[in-house]
Amino acid sequence: MLAVLVFLALGIPMFEIHFVFGQTNQAQSKIQAADTAVDQAFNVVLSAEKAGGNVTLLISQLNNATGLLTQAENAYVVGDNNTATTDASAVLPIARQVTTEAQAEKETALTSGQNSFQSLIIVTIVTLVLFILSLFLVWRLIKRSYFKSLSEAKPEVLANEIK
Repeated sequence: MLAVLVFLALGIPMFEIHFVFGQTNQAQSKIQAADTAVDQAFNVVLSAEKAGGNVTLLISQLNNATGLLTQAENAYVVGDNNTATTDASAVLPIARQVTTEAQAEKETALTSGQNSFQSLIIVTIVTLVLFILSLFLVWRLIKRSYFKSLSEAKPEVLANEIK
């Protein structure tokens, strides 16, 4: 126990410890904000893709933001807080832009999907009506042809059927 106390008393002053609370907290908070913004942008891009939107360009922009975020995290780990703060700050506008564009793309895709569905319903109904009408017309032609051939074959049977 005495050896531990002696070690602590003599050993701790030998270590150089530099505390940089202001920059570290600022860099860390910027990185966390950028990480949250990228996560949110990713989720919105994913929902836009599920809605049928074209998200190819958005994914490219999101990859750029993720690359900058990775550079910011690496700079923070090695102690370069200024670069970490700068890179993390550069991620935020990109992530916000991607989020906004993904929301717009999702709305466009949903509207397009609704329009396509409505068009499909209208085409189906019109086709069904035309099909039923054509069946009715074909049935009338067959019926007329049948009664005509029946009247030519046996006129007395036709007279009995009409009564």
